[in-house]
Amino acid sequence: MINDKKKYFFLGGLILLYFTLNKKSDKQPEIKTKNKTKLTDKQISFINSILPATKTIEKQLGVPYQFIIAQICLESGFGKSSLTSKYFNFGGIKALKNQPSVKLLTTECKAGICKKVYQNFAVFKTALDGLMAQAKIYSNKYFKKYLNKTNDPFEYVKLLQSGSIKYATSPTYVKDISKLIEIVIKAGF
Repeated sequence: MINDKKKYFFLGGLILLYFTLNKKSDKQPEIKTKNKTKLTDKQISFINSILPATKTIEKQLGVPYQFIIAQICLESGFGKSSLTSKYFNFGGIKALKNQPSVKLLTTECKAGICKKVYQNFAVFKTALDGLMAQAKIYSNKYFKKYLNKTNDPFEYVKLLQSGSIKYATSPTYVKDISKLIEIVIKAGF
């Protein structure tokens, strides 16, 4: 059995290898979803840029890659948020004590009541560091019990929200992320 430090070192190497080998096509497909909305070329390009890493995380941890793509797209606005574009934080990861951070406005929900608050979010030096941190969340003490439980991204979301500690605070998280998963799947990812 590989210990956690070696597993994440290995995972990081695989993600880096995939990023290095990933060549983007000049022509991006035109994708339409069920509700007639269309992913833009920039959205498709962003998904293509994270696709190899998400598939590596799926292989290493047993988290459906379509969920990971949808989660990153939801949190980052398809890579447009400053948290992602400037600070390589792909999942809205809160900063730990003494970790480099940036204070940003976010929406937090408790007992169904949502309000805007400032939170300290983790800052990462590289995209690889940010994606590795995202992968670690899936295997933390609260969510590791869901690893390798299902290949179905919709079922995985329900698992993440089923425990006493929820993955997301939004009361509409399952519905919101499921819509994005559907778009990702219909787009052929």
